[in-house]
Amino acid sequence: MEKEAKTSFSFASVAVSFFILIVLPLTITGIIISKGVIKVGEEATQANLRILDDNQKQSIAGRAQNVADAVAQFLSDREKDIRIASILPRDEQSYVTFLKSNTRGVVESSSAGIVKVPLSVYREIAFLDKSGKEALKVTVDGAVPAERLKDMSNPANGDYGNEDYFLKAKALAPGEFYLGPVVGRHVSRQEFEAGKRFEGIMRMAAPVFDSGGFAGVVELALDFRHVMEFTDHIVPTEYGMVFAKVNPDDMNYTFLVGRDGTMLAHPAQYLLGGVGPDGNPVPVLDDKNYNDLVKTGGGVMNVLNMGFLDENLPKIHALASSGKSGSFTYTVDNRRIFIAYAHIPFYGSIYTRPEGFGWVGMTVDIDRYHKLSEDKVREIQLKVERWQKSSIVVVFVSLILLFVIALILARGLYRSIQKRDGKAPMGNYDD
Repeated sequence: MEKEAKTSFSFASVAVSFFILIVLPLTITGIIISKGVIKVGEEATQANLRILDDNQKQSIAGRAQNVADAVAQFLSDREKDIRIASILPRDEQSYVTFLKSNTRGVVESSSAGIVKVPLSVYREIAFLDKSGKEALKVTVDGAVPAERLKDMSNPANGDYGNEDYFLKAKALAPGEFYLGPVVGRHVSRQEFEAGKRFEGIMRMAAPVFDSGGFAGVVELALDFRHVMEFTDHIVPTEYGMVFAKVNPDDMNYTFLVGRDGTMLAHPAQYLLGGVGPDGNPVPVLDDKNYNDLVKTGGGVMNVLNMGFLDENLPKIHALASSGKSGSFTYTVDNRRIFIAYAHIPFYGSIYTRPEGFGWVGMTVDIDRYHKLSEDKVREIQLKVERWQKSSIVVVFVSLILLFVIALILARGLYRSIQKRDGKAPMGNYDD
């Protein structure tokens, strides 16, 4: 009886040893993993359960001003370019070199995903003689044949309706320049949803003088996508730049307004001004045509006409046009809206003080922002619960398997010990 007790004790000791060495560590590891999943879930929940507090509002307002200052600096640099262009040799090679030497990166979608690609700052450079006839014109695609050169003494010959940049520049004194409004072809809502994007330009022009006096005008077509790039990839509540498409329906985006109230950059690009297929400017949205045009995306936005939807927009424009920057939190249609606005301090050509070039706006639908945050939190909590249940099942099954393996290994090891000691293993430990 004593021998059997010793034998049973010896087997139990081996089995317990295997349990301690194999099963117990997995149990502890499982507990740690489970607690870790819960902790990560709690941290993720706190990170996503965000509110638009005063500090964040101030941060957004400061960010809007930084963007506005960057736009102003970009335009100031273009002023230097038009001065350089006015003294360039008037030959094709010099103009080609000028275009190629002025490039900046822009974000585009490709088969490789979202990438930043180089894009010429200017779409064309041209010299117009003293009568207004284009004598030399080079685009990003090369030199324009003589038969396609235009007489811009007649503004109706412009690519985008009436364009009077030659007449404006001709009247300037040496050293002065003209920077016109944004012009381009309007993109309808249907075209925008099909993938088409607005590709407007701004005409820059300066008079050229030689020993005989006025010799003509040099013209640059600034690709406005470079200006839009400053605002198109910014979501006010997110850090850094967002390289995916910004959803205007979220009411959490950045936009750009011109000095006359026209929308110059907006995630819904069918709201941007331009000429239609007939060459005439697309109508501006107002209280009379809004319901009809907004459905088709056939109208463009001017904040001065949007008072019937949001009376604060014309007020904000008036403040920004006086050179001020700031922010507003208000309620419209039972929605709490936050808007930060920042004056763009560029004063050149027609963009005189105090209006400057316009202003940058950052808007957040506070209630929608909270709802999206809460939805994200619920999504995280569900994932955490699934991860926790899965880890418990995996650990439980692993414990059972390892417990069985431990018993088998313990029994085999015990038999080996019995044989080494010259003892026959017992066939049944219950006997």
